[in-house]
Amino acid sequence: MEEEYDPNRSGLNYFFYIIAIKYNLWTGLYCLEPWERNIFNVCLMVILSLTTYTTYLFMPGYIASSLSVTCGLLDKVSNNLFDSTLSDKLPFC
Repeated sequence: MEEEYDPNRSGLNYFFYIIAIKYNLWTGLYCLEPWERNIFNVCLMVILSLTTYTTYLFMPGYIASSLSVTCGLLDKVSNNLFDSTLSDKLPFC
């Protein structure tokens, strides 16, 4: 049985209780049975964890390649416009 709303409650437990209620309302999980809600939450956590892992695995390569392209383009532009390279003045190149 779920707890009743008590306006006199305070603290960290009450904060997480309100967050859980809002999560159930925003996602529409309040309409589901508890076992269906658990399956949905497990699937959501699997998707989020795989997305986080993939981002952690591949993002450094993407950042490195984009910075090399950006710094290469800045070098070409600065060499054409100025005699000194602009990439020497940029901290990330």
